[in-house]
Amino acid sequence: MKSHATLSQEITILESEFAPHEQSGLSLSGGDVVRIRKRLTLLGKLARNFEQELAIYRLIDAGRIQASTIERTTLDIAADLILAAEGNVIRPDFGKKK
Repeated sequence: MKSHATLSQEITILESEFAPHEQSGLSLSGGDVVRIRKRLTLLGKLARNFEQELAIYRLIDAGRIQASTIERTTLDIAADLILAAEGNVIRPDFGKKK
């Protein structure tokens, strides 16, 4: 089973391919350039996916905060609408004596 590429793994692989040529210099053939461009395209897609996933999590978190604020506000308003237990309760009197 092929594992899914991750952004950090692909960047590390690309860096390790260039590392041996650090002192000696490097010449790239057309095929090498195509291969590197394909890998960079993959890195761009991985980065875009990561950014979108992070944005979704941030929106979810913001939604939780908003829901909590709405719930608190609703409870505060509802508490103001509840009649006080003393003096506001009307008890019918059907003429029975106690």
